[in-house]
Amino acid sequence: MNLILKPERVFYYFEEISKIPRESYKEKKISDYLVAFGKINNLEVYQDERNNVVLRKKAFKGYENHRGVILQGHMDMVCEKTEGSLHNFDKEPIQLRVEDNYLKAKDTTLGADNGVALAMAMAILEDKGLEHGPLEFLATTSEETDLGGALFLKEGILKGNLLINLDSEDEGIITVGSAGGVEIDISLPIKKEPLLAGENYKIKISNLLGGHSGIEIDKNRGNANKILGEVLEILQEKTSIKLIDISGGSKDNAIPVNSEAIVFSEENIDGKIKEIISKIKEDYAQVEPDLEITSEIIETKFYETFSEKSFLRYLKVIKTLPTGVYSWMEEYKNVVESSDNLAIVKTENSDIKIIISLRSSDRSVLERLKNKIFSILEENNANYELSNGYPEWKFKKESYLRDVALKVYRKLYNKDMKIEVIHAGLECGAISQKYPNIDFISIGPNIKNVHTPREILDIKSTERVYNYLIELLKEL
Repeated sequence: MNLILKPERVFYYFEEISKIPRESYKEKKISDYLVAFGKINNLEVYQDERNNVVLRKKAFKGYENHRGVILQGHMDMVCEKTEGSLHNFDKEPIQLRVEDNYLKAKDTTLGADNGVALAMAMAILEDKGLEHGPLEFLATTSEETDLGGALFLKEGILKGNLLINLDSEDEGIITVGSAGGVEIDISLPIKKEPLLAGENYKIKISNLLGGHSGIEIDKNRGNANKILGEVLEILQEKTSIKLIDISGGSKDNAIPVNSEAIVFSEENIDGKIKEIISKIKEDYAQVEPDLEITSEIIETKFYETFSEKSFLRYLKVIKTLPTGVYSWMEEYKNVVESSDNLAIVKTENSDIKIIISLRSSDRSVLERLKNKIFSILEENNANYELSNGYPEWKFKKESYLRDVALKVYRKLYNKDMKIEVIHAGLECGAISQKYPNIDFISIGPNIKNVHTPREILDIKSTERVYNYLIELLKEL
């Protein structure tokens, strides 16, 4: 389809980039497209080994001595589709459609996160009549997976000292800080015994609210791995069950909504399981009203159970490991400072694999949380490894860019922007490691349900944010 929406050039470029594959680690084509765009528009072009691209545009006449501004966004998108969809992200364009005031995609993620940044920057870079000082656009790769492009960026490449990140998803909010994070990969050794004659039960936790393990971690939502641990602990106390298999969660950055275990008993315990399920559902009724806990007798292909010692050790570890909010920021009492998410549990041969995702805006607090978890793991003879992680973007009390951005928004729309520090990772933190003197903010239009096939981009909001961005560049 040909999008006839305002701003026309923004949506023209959004449609163009939607035709190009750009899943994380597969950004070569979109990177080369940006390079070709830069050359056509007589921009200075830089492309590195990780396919990061920098495009430089000279200042508008009379603005040559103004401070250099960098627009920044990432090329890659999360490629998710509806169950049953045959869409091939490597070969087929995103199929765009307009409903009411929203841009959507047919059966897939839309890629407004962060395609809208690319589209806005390209519209600005091609417009010869816009007033601004020296201007750069930094487009990075693999943001959605490991911030790899931003972390790889070399020193001395960026010339400006004011950076506007365009990867926020709420209009009227100016983000001025974000959390750093690290992942702990745990291996809990287990011993096994032969499976005896009896009944095998599958106990399943499902239909939790879940959500982003940073943004929604303060909502006090249930964690499927924790809830299943509670069920198994009570069941183990009341019966003589043995654990056969356990798994839960699918992504390290999502609060787990599903978890299931297969247990064995020499006697029929169906009634006792249902009694425990009823009690647990009652305990969680306020925070998880749609929680489902089911149990059924099944046939399995398993021939071994966990030893009693291994089972009890797992129950102790899963009960003792923290999950949720660990501390709150002093500057903003309602903003999470540090948290962890007990994200994934999976049985693998002679080990149980557990993945915990940690976040913090303060590196020293993150160290305390890590050490607390390490103590629990070492006490239970678990093995663990740390991922490289990603750095925090530290809130600064003084910011010229933030002050000007707030003033321009107030002047343009006669209302104040909300200042926010988010409990999630943004590339500003990664870039600031090599460029500590850059002044950062993050803004963006309204985008909902990102990383899902229900993703939508607010068209009118995109127009307002684009107009605001143009005024901000002129003022800077």
